[in-house]
Amino acid sequence: MFPVIEHIDDVLPHIEGDNGIYVSRYATHDTIDYGHHLDETFNSAMRRECRGLKFDKSGRLMARPFHKFFNLGERERVEEIDWSRPHRVLEKLDGSMIHPALVDGGIVFMTRKGITAQALDAGSHATEGVRALARDRLAAGKTAIFEFTSPDNRIVIGYDRPALTLLAIRDNLTGTYTDFEQMHEMADHFGVAVVGSHPVDGPTEAFLNGVRGLTDIEGYVVAFDDGHRLKLKTQHYALRHRTLAGLALEKNALECVVNDAVDDVVPLLPPMAAERLLLYQARIQAGISRLEAEVAERLEPLRGADRGSQARIINETLDKRLRPVAFKALDGKGARTAILDILRSATHSQTRIDAVRDLFAMSWDGEDFEIQDG
Repeated sequence: MFPVIEHIDDVLPHIEGDNGIYVSRYATHDTIDYGHHLDETFNSAMRRECRGLKFDKSGRLMARPFHKFFNLGERERVEEIDWSRPHRVLEKLDGSMIHPALVDGGIVFMTRKGITAQALDAGSHATEGVRALARDRLAAGKTAIFEFTSPDNRIVIGYDRPALTLLAIRDNLTGTYTDFEQMHEMADHFGVAVVGSHPVDGPTEAFLNGVRGLTDIEGYVVAFDDGHRLKLKTQHYALRHRTLAGLALEKNALECVVNDAVDDVVPLLPPMAAERLLLYQARIQAGISRLEAEVAERLEPLRGADRGSQARIINETLDKRLRPVAFKALDGKGARTAILDILRSATHSQTRIDAVRDLFAMSWDGEDFEIQDG
């Protein structure tokens, strides 16, 4: 089912060229992950393993988190799947995938990308049981895979307290997933929480068809006993996830403001993200009002002057980016509309936004809205 991986050299020949997969080299380990998704990124079993593979500096595989699996309907339609194969339906948690690795003899928690701020936060909340289970499985050549959920690590769904929940255990060499019941027994032994398994009355495909309309959950993962996995997200979650992810690009945030769509978007966002978008809107609106007043003040003494004098004074005294606004205002067109046109034009690229950023005192940190896949 899965390719055997012992060493980084087993993987490198499969990821040559521009396919969205890259190797990151750090002082204590190397990571193979994907940065962007092209048509050919996951066109082989080995490439589907490239979701945060970790290797020590000698090249030996030290951790093997989830393989890349897809949304139901993305590669396989419901009716194309053999639902008679043994499987179970697991709750899909809305947090960050975390796994342990041994670095210099100590347990270190990592995300797909390595030792990130999220990984450090997760590690600070790892119980003795989580650490003991992680170390026990690493000693057996296996990787325990957790989901870290927290009020401070909210993606879309909110959680009351920080927690690390065991999702799966993989064999580092073969990629085989530990049987769910066996994994549950191990977790119980160490006092570790396990992802919920959802009972299904009747055909699984009928249950899944009803999932899309649910709220307050991300969705479910169908885990087949042979290791194949599929995920299904609710429409409620998918809409909010897309909205949040889109705001990683400032031009999308600016477009919301310019099109007066912030009130429609805010209900789809987590509270902190909504607050940041509203603050961005307030700054831009204040900038629009300030510029409108500045143009009006410059034009007031020019009323009644001939066009040549008006043009000369405007060109001498007004920021060149605001001169078209002034001329339109003199022609009886609204200055505010002309200022909004500047912003509307800026939504086409980050370069255009940067060219007018100081006019409106705009500030946007897209990293606050970036979402790591699993």
